[in-house]
Amino acid sequence: MELIILTGLSGSGKSTGLKTLEDLGFFTMDNIPFRFAGVILKDLKNSTKDNGVKRIALGLDIRTIINENDFNTFFNEIDNLNIDYKIIFLEASTQSILNRYNLTRRKHPLTKETLLQSIEDEIFLMEDIKDKANLIIDTSFLSAKELSRKIEVAVTSFSKNILLNIHLQSFGFKHGVPIDADMIFDVRTLPNPYYLDELREQTGLNDEVYDYVMSFETSRILYDKILDLITFLIPGYIKDEKRHLTIGIGCSGGKHRSVSFVRKLEKDLKNISEVNIFSIHRENERGNW
Repeated sequence: MELIILTGLSGSGKSTGLKTLEDLGFFTMDNIPFRFAGVILKDLKNSTKDNGVKRIALGLDIRTIINENDFNTFFNEIDNLNIDYKIIFLEASTQSILNRYNLTRRKHPLTKETLLQSIEDEIFLMEDIKDKANLIIDTSFLSAKELSRKIEVAVTSFSKNILLNIHLQSFGFKHGVPIDADMIFDVRTLPNPYYLDELREQTGLNDEVYDYVMSFETSRILYDKILDLITFLIPGYIKDEKRHLTIGIGCSGGKHRSVSFVRKLEKDLKNISEVNIFSIHRENERGNW
């Protein structure tokens, strides 16, 4: 039986994630209390012997926790059932979640004096399950379509020997440095396509821009040094059992040079069998293109 546990912070996109998993052929269940989920999974596992449900997605969040012992009890039950499971944890910045709740006017599942306090308390309470996650997705700037694509890629990768998830992110320094990046590389010293009229309105996803950026010797040297450093560090991260590595590539506006570098890194790093590659172009998601 294949089990995906989709969890995370309220307002981070769990409903979208479960719909995606359902489209992928999973039998989905949401908001089942921990103390009942183990019993249901045991029954479903036994049913697989009779060609029953074989792919299950279980949505869990703060509403399913009745007391602090439920978390450990639930995962102990799964381990005892010898069910191979993967955990996808969705999160978003506090400001993003605040904005989403203010837009929808829905009530946060934790009833505190303020919405901000509810969000901060939930972040603290969900730390244990976040630490167990096989994949953490920050949805702060993701569209529903982009989140669905990440989940689809993750489900595929879970069937392979993936030891490290690498998240590549292009961004523009003028819009702020990503706070979740483990490493940041600055490519602003390279020739800028923005100053060419025929390339200004295009992006690094267009071959004309990509070819221009990578046509310079300085670009190729810088790229080789970045790639060499990343590939050198990967075995160390895997040995240290780090599951997620976020790499930011920044230029001035996050439209041309950084996008071109992320595009090439995604292609070259995919040749490493033990890693899974995700890429996102932040300024495109923010509507800055």
